[in-house]
Amino acid sequence: MINNYRTFLSFIFLRFWNFFTNVKIKKIKKNKKKLNVAIIKPFNYLDLYKKSYKSNIKTLINSNYRIGPAGLFTNHNVDLFISNKYDDKDISIKEFSKLKNTQKKEFLIQKKNSCNINNINFDKYDISISFEDTVSKNITQNYRKTLWAKIFEDHRNPDYLTNIFSAKKNFDIVLNQTLGFTPYSFLRCKHWIDFSYTFGNSSFLKKIQLKKKYNVDIVTEVHQSSRIKEKLKKTKLNYVCLDETLNHKAYLKLLSKSKFFLAIDCKKPRWGNSLIEAALCGNLIIANKNHFWNSQLILRETSMKNLDDSLELILKLKKDKKLYNFLVNKQNKLLNYLNYERPLKQIVNFSKQCDRKLNIKTRIN
Repeated sequence: MINNYRTFLSFIFLRFWNFFTNVKIKKIKKNKKKLNVAIIKPFNYLDLYKKSYKSNIKTLINSNYRIGPAGLFTNHNVDLFISNKYDDKDISIKEFSKLKNTQKKEFLIQKKNSCNINNINFDKYDISISFEDTVSKNITQNYRKTLWAKIFEDHRNPDYLTNIFSAKKNFDIVLNQTLGFTPYSFLRCKHWIDFSYTFGNSSFLKKIQLKKKYNVDIVTEVHQSSRIKEKLKKTKLNYVCLDETLNHKAYLKLLSKSKFFLAIDCKKPRWGNSLIEAALCGNLIIANKNHFWNSQLILRETSMKNLDDSLELILKLKKDKKLYNFLVNKQNKLLNYLNYERPLKQIVNFSKQCDRKLNIKTRIN
């Protein structure tokens, strides 16, 4: 009962918030120089990047379940380090027995691919990104030429809110998993970077060498109600309902082949990473803005509240390719600004004001 009441209030708040939120794209001078980036994760965080390959793209597309900060791999120079320690302590294997068989196999693979990050010279990098507290305070204090960033696995982590006002444990900045323009923006300090978990831009498919096709009309967001799925069965549209059974490569291939990403009826407000993933793969998002905390990529023209109106729009856009392409281009401009150019600019601005001799200062405009 309490959870239902909280969900109801969240929907009401989002409706109010979106009514007053207006994103304006500002012109940002592009920096053509690639950043040298270190990404550090513990071996027991199984969702992302199971092995560091020589090819950044191969590391990215062989991720397990999530895309992660793809734009770093596609547009910059990245070294991935899978750490055998967390905050300088051995990673507990107590959780191993609770894992499913497929996860146990993955756990052992990533453990095998892990390394001692105390042996890494992080002063080679412009920015070093630690998943939560994988990197210890001793390491961040020893290497002062790199900009130290922290990213959370989940925004529901209790430490997430405590980092709003200051980055903890000697990290310089926090990559906050948002597109900006959220309630957290009221409290934003300079170290609080509007950097989504699925950071990237519209060049994504080209960079991973997947050609955009339009064989599938609709892909539905995984948390859509059964009512939506039942109604779709009665249409003549070619659709796929996501159910979290696809591996990462198959998921990317599916999104690369679809025209529309449908997300209009969530049981509770979602964070919105799936919307960004769909946009990265060239899908036009048809969604209910009031069902997502990060809804900024949903255009006014494609913001829908019910399936009938959504299907009417989809059928219209299937016939009108010029309008469809116009809306995709408009969405791409938002994607590039909010999910790539703006967060990089925030990082640059912070770096310029930092009183250390940072490598990144020599690589920015």
